[in-house]
Amino acid sequence: MMSRVRRHPRDRGASAGFTLVEALAAFAIVAVLSLVVQRGVVQSRAGLVAVEDRLAAERVARSLLAEPLHVTDINRGGRTGTLNGYHYTIRLGALELPLPEPERDAEDVCQLAVSACDPADLARHIRWMPMRQDIEVLTRRGTAVTVETIRLGQTASADAAGR
Repeated sequence: MMSRVRRHPRDRGASAGFTLVEALAAFAIVAVLSLVVQRGVVQSRAGLVAVEDRLAAERVARSLLAEPLHVTDINRGGRTGTLNGYHYTIRLGALELPLPEPERDAEDVCQLAVSACDPADLARHIRWMPMRQDIEVLTRRGTAVTVETIRLGQTASADAAGR
């Protein structure tokens, strides 16, 4: 007698391809992964733009820090302006530190003056003061880059301001 092996109906199409449920599950997985990758690319691009903006604002702050202190800025307490498209604010304030009086060679000071002067008179009117300098640069995203330092500024004494 011959025995027959019965096959299940699903066994016939097993090598024929994917079922509809398997194909839909694969598409869903691919869609979710593509969303995750797209979100990561968008966030990394936004992060890159933010870093470039902050670095440009830091370059502006460094260039402002490299400028010498102007007497008009010291007298006004600072200045504001725009440099390379970035708005900045510089605040200056005198620091009252117990510093010794500087020793000056009066003849050297008078040689720098344009007109003839009394060396003692010129030495009384010019003095160097430690100044607190705060530089704040706003980025295009609205955050601020702040630099604080102490610098020497040349100021006129009270008698010179009265002249």
